[in-house]
Amino acid sequence: MFKKKKLSILAVIIVLLSITVFPTAESFAAGDLKVGAWIGEQPTDQGVKAFNQLQNRNLDIVHMFVDWSTNFDSIRNNVNSAAANNAILLFTWEPWEYDTVQIMNGNADNYIKKMAQDMKSYGNEIWLRPLHEANGDWYPWAIGYKSGKNTNSTYISAFRHIVDIFRNEGTNNVKFIFNVNCSNVGPNTSFTGIYPGDNYVDYNSIDGYNWGTTQSWGSTWQTFDQIFSSAYNSLKNYNKQIFIAEWASAEIGGNKAQFITESFNKIKSSYDKIFAEVWFSHNKETDWRINSSESALTAYKNAIKTTSTSPTSTKRPTNTPTNTPTNTPTNTPTNTPKRVVEDINNDGFINMADVMQLALGFNSVIGDTNYKSNLDLNNDGSINMSDVLMCAVKFNTVVN
Repeated sequence: MFKKKKLSILAVIIVLLSITVFPTAESFAAGDLKVGAWIGEQPTDQGVKAFNQLQNRNLDIVHMFVDWSTNFDSIRNNVNSAAANNAILLFTWEPWEYDTVQIMNGNADNYIKKMAQDMKSYGNEIWLRPLHEANGDWYPWAIGYKSGKNTNSTYISAFRHIVDIFRNEGTNNVKFIFNVNCSNVGPNTSFTGIYPGDNYVDYNSIDGYNWGTTQSWGSTWQTFDQIFSSAYNSLKNYNKQIFIAEWASAEIGGNKAQFITESFNKIKSSYDKIFAEVWFSHNKETDWRINSSESALTAYKNAIKTTSTSPTSTKRPTNTPTNTPTNTPTNTPTNTPKRVVEDINNDGFINMADVMQLALGFNSVIGDTNYKSNLDLNNDGSINMSDVLMCAVKFNTVVN
């Protein structure tokens, strides 16, 4: 019996740690939308901190772009800036030097293998996005590219070849991101014809921009639906969560602040598979930055406000004191710890001490000697995985 109890405790702890330390896309989707950005230059610790201050929220995802002539050691400080700021690194990997035929035939194997080894040694989670926007005609790996060398079949083989090399090297800290442009551009392009398969993809992603009236090719102002709905509807049937890997809006041709507000509202109301967004904050083809105007910045800051708890959340009330009663009205009376059922030991924190309490009664039901009503968080008469998940959702929360 004692051995069985120890195994139950261990099982609870392992499950809880897997949910809280290595969150899945599904757990992301259950809470606030995760926020990321390309900050307009390769990330540095100083740059990420400045951007966090600008948007009044810490980035969950830090984005960088790397070509296939770049060695990991040369960008290690940039890579480190994500983990140093408690963010995940989105690593867009651009093989300007190769087409998909060359990649699948092994021409870049030495480079890919070395990158896999270096990322494994780095250890922190990386979201690797190779061969992005291949349903366009502007990249040498894209289906619509003028060379005509890339096909759906060669793209899929190249993507899988990259993944296989990483897996063979045991690079388990890397998640693989499939990406499409928001519209198909060029001959033989499609959203789904290039999909590498569920076994080779962790998350799907989409890129799209509201160009406004800034471009000579006749760009027009668009809504979030007009930009993203076609790609989203094509990808949502896969058993993968989706995030927006690149997006932004121009100022010219409409109201950027309104676009930002309406887009975030639309994501939360109608795009249930989208769990994160990564803004392209760069004054490039046009001024895509979140602070291209005061109104745009205000709209963006308001849109990404969060009511969920994270390691930095205790600082947020001092930045936005008026949000506490309006965004979380039901939390006001819960300042007394005993009213938060997940805080089992009433110490004002939901942490491993509560997990250990829960583990002691795990698998018990009403009538068992080790059943305690305060451990039955959902009052269903048994202490089981449902109670563990309730604790996991609020893990690391400060409740007093």
